[in-house]
Amino acid sequence: MNVRIHTIVLILPLMMLLTESNTGAESVQKPSGIFASAGWRDRKALNSDIAKGILVRVPWKTIEPQPGKFDLSSIELQKNAITHAGKQWSLAVLAGVNSPSWLTQKPFDTKTIRIKARTRGKGYVPVDMPCYWDQTVQDRLKKLAQALAEKYNDDPTLVLVYVPQMTSNGIEGHFNANRPADLRQAGLTGEKYIAAAKSAAKSFAMAFTQKAIAIEVHEILDDASIPEKIINDLWNDPSLNHRVGAGMWWLSGKGQYQSNLLKVLQKYPGDIYGQVIGRSDQTHRFPNGDYTAIFKQAKQLGIRYIEVWEYELKQPHLFNAMKQFNHDTQ
Repeated sequence: MNVRIHTIVLILPLMMLLTESNTGAESVQKPSGIFASAGWRDRKALNSDIAKGILVRVPWKTIEPQPGKFDLSSIELQKNAITHAGKQWSLAVLAGVNSPSWLTQKPFDTKTIRIKARTRGKGYVPVDMPCYWDQTVQDRLKKLAQALAEKYNDDPTLVLVYVPQMTSNGIEGHFNANRPADLRQAGLTGEKYIAAAKSAAKSFAMAFTQKAIAIEVHEILDDASIPEKIINDLWNDPSLNHRVGAGMWWLSGKGQYQSNLLKVLQKYPGDIYGQVIGRSDQTHRFPNGDYTAIFKQAKQLGIRYIEVWEYELKQPHLFNAMKQFNHDTQ
C-alpha cells in the first residue's frame, strides 16, 4: 500500500507538468478588436483611438534580396511609426509573385507554376511563380520565418503573423482570374496545396513561438474542402497549441460569396482574423450598401479581430460601430 501511495505522489506532479506544458496558447497574446489594414503613413490612422494596431505588409523579395541576407529596414520603418504612436502591429510577408527572383535561379532552380497575376498598369498577365509544394520553397520559407522570429518573436508589440502563400498576391489563399481547369493543368492539386500550406504554417508557428498565427483562406479550385482541411488540421495539431487560426480577408456581410467556405467557418472552432473586403464608399461590396453588416457577420462567425481600411478611421458615422466591436471583443 505504501508503495502505491508513493507512486501516486510521484505521478501527480508529473501529470501537472505535462498539462502545463500543453497550455502554451494561454500565454500567447492574441489580438482582438479593430486594426487598420494599412496606413502607417496616415496620421489619422496612427492617432485614431479606435484602431488598436496596424498591419505591416512587406514583399519577401524586399526583405531577403539575396539568399540568407535579410534587410528588415522596410519592416522597421513601418513598425517604428506604428509603435511610436502607441499601437500594436501585425505582420504579413507577401510571397507568390513577390518572392525573390533568386528562388527560381541557380543553384535553387525551384519548380514554377504559370498563373495569371495582376500587375500595375497591365492587368492580369501570365507569370511563372514558385510552386508552394516545392521542397526548396518550403525550406526557404522556414529560414525566412526563423530570421523574422529571431528579431520579432519577443517583441510584445507584434501580436499576429500571417503565413506567406504562393498565390496571386502572396498572402491570400486564392488565385484570382485563374480558372480551376487551367490551374489543374499547370500542376495544382488540392493535396499539394494542403500539404504546402500546412508545412509553411507550421514553420512560422514553430519559429514564432510567442505569437498568434493566421493563414488566409479562400476556396481553392472552387473547393471549400481544401481550406477546411488546412485550418482544421492546424487548429487540431497539439504541437501548435491552438495558435494557428484562419484569416478571412473578404469580410463583407454578404452570404453569397464563397458560401460553402462561409459554412466551413461557421463550424470552425478556432480563431478567425478578418479583413474587410473594401472601403465603405464601395457600396456594391456590402448588402444594400450597409457597411455595418460586416459586424453582424463577424458576430455570427465569432471573429475576434477585424482589419478595416484606414479610410474608415476618418468616417465619424462608423465610429460607434467600430467602438462597439472593440468593446464586444475585449
